[in-house]
Amino acid sequence: MQLQDQVTITSPNPQFVLNGLQNNQKTMIPIDENLLSKHMLLLGGIGTGKSNLFYHLIRGLRYSMKENDIMIIFDAKGDYFEKFYKEGDIVISNDAHSNVAWNIFEEVMVDERWEENIMEITRFLFAEKSQKTNQIFFPNAARDLLTALMLHLTRSEKYKGHRNNRSLRNYINSFSIKGMKAVLKQHKDLTGMTSYIENPDSGQAMGVVSELQQTIREILIGNFKEKGDFSIRKQLRKGEKKVIFIEFDLGIGKTLSPIYSLLIDLAIKEALCRKEKTGSIYFVLDEFRLLAPLMHMDNGVNFGRSLGAKFLIGAQNIEQVFDVYGEKAALSILSGFSTTIAFRLNDFESRNYIKNRIGQNTKMITYMSKVQTKGIVENVKEGNVVEDWNLLRLNIGEAVVQSLSSDPFIFYFNEFVMKGA
Repeated sequence: MQLQDQVTITSPNPQFVLNGLQNNQKTMIPIDENLLSKHMLLLGGIGTGKSNLFYHLIRGLRYSMKENDIMIIFDAKGDYFEKFYKEGDIVISNDAHSNVAWNIFEEVMVDERWEENIMEITRFLFAEKSQKTNQIFFPNAARDLLTALMLHLTRSEKYKGHRNNRSLRNYINSFSIKGMKAVLKQHKDLTGMTSYIENPDSGQAMGVVSELQQTIREILIGNFKEKGDFSIRKQLRKGEKKVIFIEFDLGIGKTLSPIYSLLIDLAIKEALCRKEKTGSIYFVLDEFRLLAPLMHMDNGVNFGRSLGAKFLIGAQNIEQVFDVYGEKAALSILSGFSTTIAFRLNDFESRNYIKNRIGQNTKMITYMSKVQTKGIVENVKEGNVVEDWNLLRLNIGEAVVQSLSSDPFIFYFNEFVMKGA
């Protein structure tokens, strides 16, 4: 394998093409179903051309989507919404652009596995707090109480009108230890949780209640505390051609990250629950670091291919992915991405990842010996197919492109033009 001076990715029937230059000559990279099904990783720092390529990819995907295809776009800066939103698209956000109101209970009751769904969702919402505390009892106990309250509301038709985010937020705002104990005692499998709040005046009980209220008040805010009826899992089950924008709120920062991340994780779960491929589900996840660890990401990447799940993720550097998932889990996830597009990388770890991923080759070095009697000298040595200097010399918009089915090559992606987007 060696770094080639021509595009090595071929396809007789591409879904769309990426136009650009190689050696100052116009050329293109064909993007087909097979390549997309093996997932795509984009690496590149700020201003190197990563977002520009995402523009091309989103436009290509949008205009090649089939009748049952769905594209979910995680939009960190609002750029993708601004360029690609069309009437009929779904927008989930915490601002005026939102055209649906999400309902956590609609995700729970999408199938008959209510209890498992509730436990999975509450575990996700409290995951970060559980990991970042030395007193794990409090977030875990708060999670259990939220689980119990949601189970209580789903088990009786009497509470059908209360199965929404607004009611859940109101229950938590007006939380009463006496009332919660009465709820728990109505269900044999929940009675044991009364021990968390047995003594209302104890530091333990007050700590658990505080943890519960703080968490829910942080995430069920703005548009996410409305009554709502939208479920991303139900939307995927409709099998309709649809583009879904999930708009990250930079003003609030990572406060709402658990909600945005949960929505994407539920969509991945739904893709994995399909018994057969009924269309492609494209996950376009730029600024991947802003998402909390997705519980179904590893399985989605490694097993979702046959069910139509296709991932295109972007990160500024490889350390960002390691920070979110841990190095071992991150490498397991990244191993499922067959196509890597690396723009200029200024950090050592990212360059090292690309070099190791592409591998080494044997190089023949020929030079004239300073000793006249020796003449021409040939040495064989091992080196990286892509070296540091290859990555550091890349211009803005240039990237090393490598797919497992082909040798790597350097390609300049044309600047995105809005016309025809």
